[in-house]
Amino acid sequence: MTTTAIKNAQVYNLESGQFSKQTVIINEGKISSVSSPTELLPECNQIDATGLYLTPGFIDTCSQIGLKEIGIRWEGNDGYEPHEENGYHLDVVDGIYPFDKAFQDAVAAGVTAAHIVTSPEAVVGAKTAVIHTHGQTVDEMILNQHLGYSFSMGDVPKRAFWEKTKSPLTRMGIAQKIRSSLQVLQNTAKLQEVPIFIRSHRADDIVTAIRIAEEFSLPFILVHGTEYPMLPPQHHDHISVIAGPCFQPMERGELKHLDPALYQTLFEQRVPFTFATDHPVSSVGHLQMEGCLALKAGVPEKVIMNGLTKDAAKLLKIDQLTGSIQEGLLADLVLWNKHPLELTARAVRTFIEGKEVYRWE
Repeated sequence: MTTTAIKNAQVYNLESGQFSKQTVIINEGKISSVSSPTELLPECNQIDATGLYLTPGFIDTCSQIGLKEIGIRWEGNDGYEPHEENGYHLDVVDGIYPFDKAFQDAVAAGVTAAHIVTSPEAVVGAKTAVIHTHGQTVDEMILNQHLGYSFSMGDVPKRAFWEKTKSPLTRMGIAQKIRSSLQVLQNTAKLQEVPIFIRSHRADDIVTAIRIAEEFSLPFILVHGTEYPMLPPQHHDHISVIAGPCFQPMERGELKHLDPALYQTLFEQRVPFTFATDHPVSSVGHLQMEGCLALKAGVPEKVIMNGLTKDAAKLLKIDQLTGSIQEGLLADLVLWNKHPLELTARAVRTFIEGKEVYRWE
């Protein structure tokens, strides 16, 4: 693989939150150096990125991309196994279709990695994974094959259970299923080291999730958190939030309080948070828009940019591989025609492991 220099780009610095003109050199799929634009370049391919902004690839921290194919009915839906109550025996990488058009949409939107989580219908979901958003087989796309375990609360699993059994499943029953699964997993996995993800929109479900986590003395990651702002401010040092998506139809009662002010509340209460589309709930192409909504809600640019990149990588335990423009990390990079938090900005070139996987013609 040849060496490539991206020169004269406005390069994002995750520490300062600022952009400055620098040169990034890529070799063997990794970032080999970040230097001043005045330094002499080695003999290599050169990309003149004058006027463009260079960031790490964005990371969607909750997605069903490849599990639920765009425009396909039941035959393209592998996000939920209705006859498996203990989904932790399953593995999402066995259900991902890498040729779904959504992957093209992802790289066109500057999204280079995604955390794959089963559909919310499953109270106890499959083992989650983190993948690149480009590749011909899921095996070559994997960044973290067995990241954590996912659970789901609220109206969606209740409806799914009713459709399957014609008998009600209450919030009490969902909580008990989660408790019993955690009891089993405690005997087979080091849950203190394995992330637990719990989908929850309503305030009472969020409180139940916190209660269960405290019973097991486990840190956990709340997914969605729509009604988190309705709870009294409390410090929970064992909670992170995969927030959103806020850009989605408000067609269910549990979404009636959906508002980008969620991002501002999490920021003000110093709750670590990242962004997600839960594709196809919202298109993976809307991840940048979630950042724009957070900016409009009053969240500082640096917090948003890091939430889309470095902090997302850290939450998903891939920060030793990607998420920053740093020597030695994978060259998962995006060139933008404007500041990426401008609503009209778009990705013009996207690179995964140094390979160009998208170009806006």
